[in-house]
Amino acid sequence: MWRWDQGRLLYFQFDVLRDIAKTLVKFDNADISQCEELFRKTLVNETGMPFLPEHYTIKRNYSRVFQCCFLATFVGNRLVVTDICRDLANPDGDMKTVDDYLFHYIGKFRFPFPAFDHYNAAEQRVYPFCAILKYLLAKRELGVEAKLSLDDIFYYIIGNNCTGLEDIDHYKTLVPVAYNYSDTERRQIREMVIFISQFSLLKVHNGYLYLEEINENAKREMLNNFLKPENRPAKADRTEEFLEMTSISGKIAVPAFEVFTLDPADMEFIEGNKKRVEHFRVERSGLLRKYYRQLNPRPVCCACGTDMSKRYPWTDYMLDIHHLLPLSSTVKISSVGTSLADIVGLCPSCHRAVHMYYRKWLQENGRADFHSREEAHDVFMQATEEIV
Repeated sequence: MWRWDQGRLLYFQFDVLRDIAKTLVKFDNADISQCEELFRKTLVNETGMPFLPEHYTIKRNYSRVFQCCFLATFVGNRLVVTDICRDLANPDGDMKTVDDYLFHYIGKFRFPFPAFDHYNAAEQRVYPFCAILKYLLAKRELGVEAKLSLDDIFYYIIGNNCTGLEDIDHYKTLVPVAYNYSDTERRQIREMVIFISQFSLLKVHNGYLYLEEINENAKREMLNNFLKPENRPAKADRTEEFLEMTSISGKIAVPAFEVFTLDPADMEFIEGNKKRVEHFRVERSGLLRKYYRQLNPRPVCCACGTDMSKRYPWTDYMLDIHHLLPLSSTVKISSVGTSLADIVGLCPSCHRAVHMYYRKWLQENGRADFHSREEAHDVFMQATEEIV
């Protein structure tokens, strides 16, 4: 059975995970039973998440969150943080973006997983995220839309006993197999899918996980560097296995490929800042543009108010996607998938001008990024109010 930590989805958002990591490293090797109140208060203050209910310990209710996202485990009541946690908490760490983190993660996470009951190191290993991504890449190579539903995961991947170790050609040959899943299993896999949809290459919408259009170089690097599971011998001891699974030796391999085209205005704004590259990946998403258009059929710029179909009647839908969240943020996820709450449509001129305004504001305030979603939204509104 594929398993996940059900009911804690919003704690798995990448920005929240980084904030959790900053707290965990402060309490590394501490006996949490001796400082439970301080530990909870610090987590709440650092992340803005509630960590409820208060009548249960953090260990009881959130240990699996910490383990599933490779941040920490408990030995008795002692908190032990991982190498990955330290890297995420370090502003100069190697994993600066959600893609850096997830590309490092997917080849390591496997079943049986030591955080779950009945862990048995001798069981067949399954790398669920590698299997899902290989299936989507196989569909792309077959010339059909690269998407899958939860039923597809059960009938094509789990039903066929896929492990993620197979090559992509294996996934091209799959046919559906009957699989009787439970409601619990479906809910857990649904949350796994939403977690992995934080990849800039993936989006969840209307019950499907979609893979963005990618070029051959991107596909080749994914298959050669990131979708090769870490197929080492498993350790019988749960703690030893978890810490080995989450260890870092040397520099972390991060993706070098790009799947979008930068124009001169983008290059001026990015200035080599990798967080801004991540931001632009969101704004170049063909899938987000498609979803936004479904919800907003008229191409009206959210900054200057121009109806682009009236100004340029020969055009189809001349709006760019603009991402209101802080520059280092991925697309926000919600209980139903990829959120469009922080996406707006801008005409190309306003889009470029807003990014120039962001750059000016950050420089004047001596900042590399916005501190919060609310601050980014306020600066966006300031920019629109100053349009003449």
